[in-house]
Amino acid sequence: MKKNLERINTTLNNIEDKGKYILIFILYFLGFVLGPSLFYSIVNKFYPIDDIMIANLIGNGLYSVFIFIILHKVLINDFKKLKKNKINNMRIMFKWWGIGLAIMMFSNLIINEIVFNGSIAANEEANREIILASPYLSIFLAVFLAPFVEELTFRYGLRKIFKNVWFYAITSGVIFGLLHAIAGIESAKDLIELLYIIPYGALGFAFSVIYYKTDNIWVNIFTHMLHNGIVYSMLLLFV
Repeated sequence: MKKNLERINTTLNNIEDKGKYILIFILYFLGFVLGPSLFYSIVNKFYPIDDIMIANLIGNGLYSVFIFIILHKVLINDFKKLKKNKINNMRIMFKWWGIGLAIMMFSNLIINEIVFNGSIAANEEANREIILASPYLSIFLAVFLAPFVEELTFRYGLRKIFKNVWFYAITSGVIFGLLHAIAGIESAKDLIELLYIIPYGALGFAFSVIYYKTDNIWVNIFTHMLHNGIVYSMLLLFV
């Protein structure tokens, strides 16, 4: 009887903890979606800004500062641990980033050629236009601010909800992929763009495994920065 009660209490505590972590992730997600616009609108009331890139920089920059303040203990602690297991962390990082990148590139190729007859994702096309219009600001946003906020939201924010690495990685990958894919959807005709959940999600899946195995969010942030830096550098060189 005593053991049964202990099991029930343990189960209830686990459900309570999981519910708390789900709520925390929802708050992180809402902050990720709404935070930059909120901060920008506050600044815009005092100093009206017409340039969309400057507006994005201000909104995302202020939100990055805000999320740093909220999670500064985690970030500082993980930064201090970076030197530990450095070789093992790099091995994990390059292994899983390589796997995610390979799946991403292969699935992108298949979708682009077979489904879209050589076209690219609408989200990627929009990014290219932004880069060409304002290369320095867009690169700063994509290479530094976006990886910082996205890893804290989709990797750190979801981590405590799941004990199983694969459930965690799949969930994080799907949400991450969905958010990037829907950026290119403007009408019901564009719903086929949801196929890009696969390549974007593959990268999100790989980043999730990296965080699960290294338990250091900075490894993820630096990996994401490296990935975006290479991609955006290639776009500048070849587009």
